[in-house]
This record gives sequence, structure tokens and C-alpha cells, in this order.
Amino acid sequence: MAEEKIESGRERDNRPVKREMKQSPGLWKRLRRNRAVAFLFEAYGELRYKVTWPTFKQARSMTIAVILFSAAVSAFLALADAGLLKLFRLVSGGN
Repeated sequence: MAEEKIESGRERDNRPVKREMKQSPGLWKRLRRNRAVAFLFEAYGELRYKVTWPTFKQARSMTIAVILFSAAVSAFLALADAGLLKLFRLVSGGN
């Protein structure tokens, strides 16, 4: 039987021998199955189609609010620090 096949991969009646080969998926399909790449695609889709972005006016007003809140917290912490320093000097007997 092995003699029936010619080295070129064809049978005696000149038909090609059918070989079953599982073809590997393309580079794009393999990349899409990668967990990190899939995460990036999903994150892009969510940012593009599901997130509601603020307008320029809203972003500006929120930025001003954050700056004012940060200034208020820093002023409060500075006063608390000065008060605690005074209390420490009073308790420890320093000037």
C-alpha cells in the first residue's frame, strides 16, 4: 500500500492526497483572545459608548470646586497644626 503513493504526495491516479491539518488562527484572532488585549478593547468600547463625558462648562466648574475644596482643607489643616504645636509647647514647657 505504501508503494501506491508516489513521493510527491499524489496517489497513483494523480489525485492529491487529502491531509487533515488544523490551521492555526490568524494573528488578529490570537491577539483578540489575549486577556490583556481583550481588556483594552472592552475598556475602549466602554469609554467610547457608555461613559457620559462632561461638557467644558461642567468640567471647569468641577475643577474650580476641587481647587476651592483643597484650599479649604489645607487652611483647616494648617490651623490644626498650629494649634497642636501651641498645645505641645504649652504641655512640654517650651517657648
